[in-house]
Amino acid sequence: MTDYNDHDEHTWIATVVGAHGIKGAIKARYFTDTPDYYLKEKVFFLEKDGILSALNLIRISQSKNCWIIIFEEINSRNDAEVLKGCRLLLPDDHLRPLESNEVFLHQIIGCRVEDQKGRILGRITDVLETGANNVYEVSNESSAFMVPDVPHVVLELNVETQRMIINPIPGLFSSR
Repeated sequence: MTDYNDHDEHTWIATVVGAHGIKGAIKARYFTDTPDYYLKEKVFFLEKDGILSALNLIRISQSKNCWIIIFEEINSRNDAEVLKGCRLLLPDDHLRPLESNEVFLHQIIGCRVEDQKGRILGRITDVLETGANNVYEVSNESSAFMVPDVPHVVLELNVETQRMIINPIPGLFSSR
């Protein structure tokens, strides 16, 4: 399961994928459609071993689906290399404001999935971004299945009530 938001007031925005250069810069793959919005940030939070530490930015730039970031606290390639796989988070109040038809992926994880008759089918445990549309992994006590985010299948999504209503089209469930 992908957990985009397991810290109460911070959201996972990028993952360190490696060092960049010899002076301690890191390369981080971001999880946003609007990476330019975050180029003004001054502090990111690094999660290492479940603990968040504030890191002060000296410079951040964009490069091929990644950010190249120089932090005050990281001064060598060796220091940067040990951070590979660590997550970078931002306080929720620093996230880009959403349009009325947008949600953050972490808001969807955990939503209860029901059919039009109100039968509970499971909960969303992961979101897969396929390029054409998102696909939701839904799990219950006995099975898991995938739900494509297309209008004739996903009829309603309300992140406030953590509820998705779907039209379970033929073939959606392998055992039903």
